[in-house]
Amino acid sequence: MIQLPKISFPTVMDAPVSKSHLQRELLLSLLADSPSKLFGDFNLLSADVQSAIRCISVFGAQVKVSSNQIEIIPPNKVSIKEKLEINVGESGFLIRHLVSIGFLFARKLIIHADGTLLNRKLHFNLELFTQLGVVQLSQVNEWPLILEQNRPIQQEIELDASKTSQIASGVLIRLVCAQELRRLCLINLVSLPYFEMTLAQLYNRGIYLNFNNRCIPMNRNESIKGSSISIQGDWSGAANLLCIGAITGSMNVCGLQVNSNQADEQIMEVLKAYGADICIEGDTISVRRGSNAAISVDVTHSPDLFPLLCVLASSAAGISTINGTERLSSKESDRLHASIAMLEALGVEYNLAVNEISIKGGIKNKMVHLETFNDHRMVLAALVIASIDDMYVSISELTSLNKSFPQLKPLLQV
Repeated sequence: MIQLPKISFPTVMDAPVSKSHLQRELLLSLLADSPSKLFGDFNLLSADVQSAIRCISVFGAQVKVSSNQIEIIPPNKVSIKEKLEINVGESGFLIRHLVSIGFLFARKLIIHADGTLLNRKLHFNLELFTQLGVVQLSQVNEWPLILEQNRPIQQEIELDASKTSQIASGVLIRLVCAQELRRLCLINLVSLPYFEMTLAQLYNRGIYLNFNNRCIPMNRNESIKGSSISIQGDWSGAANLLCIGAITGSMNVCGLQVNSNQADEQIMEVLKAYGADICIEGDTISVRRGSNAAISVDVTHSPDLFPLLCVLASSAAGISTINGTERLSSKESDRLHASIAMLEALGVEYNLAVNEISIKGGIKNKMVHLETFNDHRMVLAALVIASIDDMYVSISELTSLNKSFPQLKPLLQV
């Protein structure tokens, strides 16, 4: 059991670098026709980003990391290996991309994973693998995952993206690197902003795609270019800091890009509805406590916000509604179950319906122990609760914070 202290935050907090943006750029740099340089605060890299760097190194990239720059030199001439073995750590993003992209470098992939990823639903299926020309040699739910490409990838791929957009992004990047005309058609695409982020990053590297009527045609007239790119601040992590300001008094966060194509930028709309006073000056966002009004939110495209929004709703005056709860079961934890456990520990009233939850604001229990289920988003939600003046919070673990926001650990001093 870990007792959370009252954190003394600096006057201005830096947002962590976006692991969604950075992991995509690392993969694109691996596939580029020349070296790339990525810029940002890389003093404390998240565990997922470290896993991505290890994987692209296995695929032949040379990676040099300093405190403010990552230089990636792609392999000069790619020779497809018979077999490569990689470890994606706990990154669902990484494995969902590499089941497509990895076969640009090997005929057989042996993919290891760690932690909660070993028990997560990854939403791979036989139909997808068939279209990719891939067979699964390992048993279902068996690790390591062993895949082999024994026939060419299909010319047109139709993908049900109703569970995650990450597989779609990986297939898209794979098709961009194909040698013939290709087309990707998507059904029921969720987390649209993150897929649009992939399209924007490809555009910035010289790949111009037309996403029209759910299908994307591609040709082989262009190659992914090496580039120099500043990595965005992470809205997913920074959202917790902004909510601390909205609930408890004030917070200033710098390094966030407005109109970023990060789905969790939705927190700005939520905080306005919550009644917070928001001021944007340059890349600094200041949030002050306001009316603490009830909120109504759909997290279909931003499921990572859900535990945090449950905290926000718990502190609001009135009944809040959060829709889109069907997507929460396949995260680092079953986040609906984990968040309900958090609400019950807080003594907060709620009502669960199909694909939505309503929460009546009012925290009754001031001294609580919260189970995090080894989920970094649950740890972050607990830190927001602990920032409330009369709350005393203990949690089951803190290690999972390394996955997305290790910069907070020095402030905790536990």
